[in-house]
Amino acid sequence: MTRFVPLLCLFLAAGAAAQGATTAQTTAVTSVAECLASGLPEQWKRFQVIIELKRPFDDTGGVLYLVTLPDDRTEPLKPCDPRLPPVKLLDLRDGQPEKERGWTKLILTMRPDASFDLKYEYPEKK
Repeated sequence: MTRFVPLLCLFLAAGAAAQGATTAQTTAVTSVAECLASGLPEQWKRFQVIIELKRPFDDTGGVLYLVTLPDDRTEPLKPCDPRLPPVKLLDLRDGQPEKERGWTKLILTMRPDASFDLKYEYPEKK
């Protein structure tokens, strides 16, 4: 699996440029990918990091690490350091436009071709 990490990072950089990701997003996702790559099974369809905050701008919350296998089963994934991915992903708020920083859920989804999606969910407005 260790040979996979540099290859994943190389693809990630190329894929990020193609999908218009910012440098900060690419750097954060690369760090997360490096941390999770050691725990990935040989065959996988996607992995996800899901961060849920109780309130916008919280610095702590719940984090899930999941890998989806080729048969569509989802299993937990063990990161190299459970604190690293949330810290890297929470830091992305600093580069977001002010009106987009108040999210309460972030979902990073990454695929074997190193393409990725970052989705944010916001609290309902009352």
